Amino acid sequence: MTKHFTVFSFILVISALLISGCKTTSTTVEYPNLPVVDNELGKSKWAQLERFPARYPQQAVINSTEGCATIEYVITPENNVRDIVVVKSTNKHFAATAQDVVTNWKWKDLSNNIISEPVKTQTRFDFCFDKAGQACSTMEPEYSCPGEDIIYSRGMMVQ
Repeated sequence: MTKHFTVFSFILVISALLISGCKTTSTTVEYPNLPVVDNELGKSKWAQLERFPARYPQQAVINSTEGCATIEYVITPENNVRDIVVVKSTNKHFAATAQDVVTNWKWKDLSNNIISEPVKTQTRFDFCFDKAGQACSTMEPEYSCPGEDIIYSRGMMVQ
């Protein structure tokens, strides 16, 4: 009976470890009910915000991969960025790079209270290569992500 009890205890411990190991970590969404305001950052009140393109991920360059990522986020009156979510992405590297760059824009250089209430918006990042002297931002992409506020991360194909 001791042998059966030991085996049963072992199985019970392993099961508990597996169940707790599968537990997902959740992040708290501070503003779950805010509607998305399309192209919020295209408004003149944000003209002083220094935004720059996401760095083209090295793995995507090596593989000559083009694509996009749409990032949704909330801007607070104190110019903090919250609730950053990838809405759609064609590549995990594009998603990670786009998320990072949104947080690195020069939010703290802006004066506070540009807005009086938090606002949720989206930015689409297109990662593309210029071809035959034509900027990729002028070409119709073969990929699709939602968003009117578009930032291009451009590369150039070298022969």
